[in-house]
Amino acid sequence: MSDNILKLIPSSPTYVPGESAINKAVDLIQVFLPLAEDISIEISEFPRFIDQGSNWERVTCPNCNAVIDIDWWQQAMDKAFKNGFKNLVVEVPCCNLEVSLNDLRYEWPAGFAKFSIEIRNPQIELSELKLKELEHILGSSIKKIWAHY
Repeated sequence: MSDNILKLIPSSPTYVPGESAINKAVDLIQVFLPLAEDISIEISEFPRFIDQGSNWERVTCPNCNAVIDIDWWQQAMDKAFKNGFKNLVVEVPCCNLEVSLNDLRYEWPAGFAKFSIEIRNPQIELSELKLKELEHILGSSIKKIWAHY
């Protein structure tokens, strides 16, 4: 059986909310998404790539909208991984501008984070209004990542 996982991450790869905020957010998610099979919290020492599983389509440049070559992207990821994703800045080959790997446009969305909330098979979409409530509680704007495994 396959799973759909809604991953919520802060817009900043290094942001981790306090324990009280995390607990309040989880409680609210349980109210918002009562049919979800599981809600888990992931916190790591360094940012990690929060992927979209088989929903991966492509990566484009946030500046010129060019499609980023997958081999180039994998090499950039390997290089960033060597320093624990502490430095995500790369020079994109399409327009030679420096951008963060976190700011590339991933289709479907993906990103980098030390903190994530992962909701397995939520059954329904989390509305923008509910997302704003969670952002207020967590003290950060949030990116939604839909992963399929």
